Amino acid sequence: FFFFAVPHALAAASLRMSTGEASRDDDATTSSSEITFDPPLGKFPPWSFQHPVLVGASARWRAGGGSAGLIALLKDGENIKAFRTLVRFTGLMVAVPLGVMGGCYALLPSAGVHRHTDRVLYAGIAAIVAVQAVVVAYLVLAFAETPPAQKKNQ
Repeated sequence: FFFFAVPHALAAASLRMSTGEASRDDDATTSSSEITFDPPLGKFPPWSFQHPVLVGASARWRAGGGSAGLIALLKDGENIKAFRTLVRFTGLMVAVPLGVMGGCYALLPSAGVHRHTDRVLYAGIAAIVAVQAVVVAYLVLAFAETPPAQKKNQ
């Protein structure tokens, strides 16, 4: 993409300059805080930034309280516990596969696998299995938690 888009954008800019055609940025006033972007290949595809989830996201973020609202939600006792669990498992998603892959790569020669490519392949497969194990452990832990409504009734 980079090798196609950048030369295309440079050629389009030089064509605008040589023909005397003004770009959209030349017409923009300095009082506007909106950033105009003219993608080199024309319009964005409809599945990219026009997706229903992304349209109006900044307005929904501001209406929900923005960063201050998020911090207030995280300070709640029940939410901080869930956030800590999420952070722990995010760390595990990095550490466990790396450890398993490194360990398998180091131990496979003693198991009779001496070719580098085979060791990397088997260690990679073991890392993928480790990722899946971490995901399953997170799901089991998440579904085993009692909802806050049930805790208040007990």
